[in-house]
Amino acid sequence: MSQSIGIHLGERRFHVVALEGSLKKHKLVCAASGEIPPGPEGAQAVIARLRELAKQHKLKADSVFVAIDAGVAAFRTLTLPFDDRAKIEEVLKFEVESDLPQYDIEQVVVDFLVLSTKPGVESNLLVTAVPKERLAAALALCEKGGFEALDAELEGTALFDAAFESGVLTEEQGTVLIHVGDTSTTVVVADGRRLASLRAIRVGAGARPPETPAEGEESAAPVATPVADDPARAAAAAQRVRRELVRTLSGARTTHEIAQVFVCGQVPPGLIGDTLLDVPVQALPFPAGEVENPGHQVVAYGAALRGFEGGTLRPNLRREELRFSGKFERLELPLAVFSLLLFTLLFVRFIVLEKQLEWRDEGNLAAEPPLKGDLQIWLERSNERLFPDPKDPRPVRLTNPPPALAKKAAEAEAGVITDRTKFQQILDLRGEQKKEIERLSRELGQVSEIKQPQSALTASTLVMDLVVGLGEGARIGIRRFESRFQAGSASKNDHVVVTLDLDFFGANSLEATRLYNQLEKNFKDQPWCQEFDGKSSKVLDGDKGIQVDGLGILVNVDRALQLAQGGQS
Repeated sequence: MSQSIGIHLGERRFHVVALEGSLKKHKLVCAASGEIPPGPEGAQAVIARLRELAKQHKLKADSVFVAIDAGVAAFRTLTLPFDDRAKIEEVLKFEVESDLPQYDIEQVVVDFLVLSTKPGVESNLLVTAVPKERLAAALALCEKGGFEALDAELEGTALFDAAFESGVLTEEQGTVLIHVGDTSTTVVVADGRRLASLRAIRVGAGARPPETPAEGEESAAPVATPVADDPARAAAAAQRVRRELVRTLSGARTTHEIAQVFVCGQVPPGLIGDTLLDVPVQALPFPAGEVENPGHQVVAYGAALRGFEGGTLRPNLRREELRFSGKFERLELPLAVFSLLLFTLLFVRFIVLEKQLEWRDEGNLAAEPPLKGDLQIWLERSNERLFPDPKDPRPVRLTNPPPALAKKAAEAEAGVITDRTKFQQILDLRGEQKKEIERLSRELGQVSEIKQPQSALTASTLVMDLVVGLGEGARIGIRRFESRFQAGSASKNDHVVVTLDLDFFGANSLEATRLYNQLEKNFKDQPWCQEFDGKSSKVLDGDKGIQVDGLGILVNVDRALQLAQGGQS
């Protein structure tokens, strides 16, 4: 069963949700949370906890998706005079660079979501920019914990997809989704079931609001501290979150009136059940099952749904050098280098081998003294044994060789033939010798093209061997046995027709019929049985068996001999 894992990495906490099944029907495998301690030891604690979860719940890290804190991202809206995604990808960084003066454009990952579009005319985009350093650190943390992410996204997109699949978004109503984190609050506005806007408020449940700076001093950054340690700070943070939410709601532009507000995460006390611009605030449901602090797991749940192709948004933060690469992709470059080196080695080996073969072929006959190759020496010794030499009285095999054969052998030995290798010349000489032997055999009558008829005796032996092969328990009486050769026709090959009159004995006619059927099957299974002409049977007196007359079997003896020779070889 397929499994998908969503990991939500916040500034001070992380959450893991593992689902199993499909988008329509899935069950919760595990839902866990943990603290991220400050300092370098915090990463090691998260890595250890992730490995522990993988081992405890037997999680498969084949489909993992990560959602990171939206507070690290910058959000911009952009309108382009086209809607083709390929063109948008080409010009996106150039178009948005002037809107991100705080970043070096090469040091951020820029992604986009289509808010609305006019086909072929224009597209309105929500552009997100995330520092590569922050994103790479989150991906490395998951990978060291045994969960390498296929893709990454921000909290807002995972929050929207979770609400979309849980059914809280309706076509005729505007909806606001809020996730309160440690240092930031993510606000997503949905117009019906379509994303309208997404932003991050730089204040969360665990951050101390910045104090009013003195004249000439810079504003202080929010400081993350536990809420429970200081109720006054918690109340101040909650009040600021509420104020920013009111501003967001009042500035939201949607076709449908905002009628729903859902909140999750580290919700400030008193926010659920309160109203924002006369709209009641509700807890965003966690539809995967009963868990502790379900509001904390919603973002991780939305990330996990991507493994089942859930939701409508398709964020893609793993780009450029941060893009996901499988095991084979990582081996592509080493394999390419290895293949190139191997090809070079084999090519050099080929050249060396070709030179060796060239030397062993003929050698250098023009040298003084001639440097003969192996095949040249072989050819000369063969000619010495075959053809007579006036200077050498030793006996030879051919005292009166055919002139054409002797001439070709002499030319090959002298190196006159240059269009073929020495090995090819030796093969040609062997072919000429076989032709000469065949010609002489025909003249002497040793070779005849007359085809002998198939043996009726061999066909009878094949049939009787199959009958005997039925075993000692098979009682068969042969009243007539006839075997004769039959020449082939356009539709049939040459064959031998074996005709039998048989009696099959048994306890009754049914048992005898089974014996007959078994014999018929055995014949039809033989490759040499060209045709089996079965006949009707007649019950013997006393129901002791059956009688079959005129049973015909067409035996291809040539086929049987071919099979026998093949088995011997």
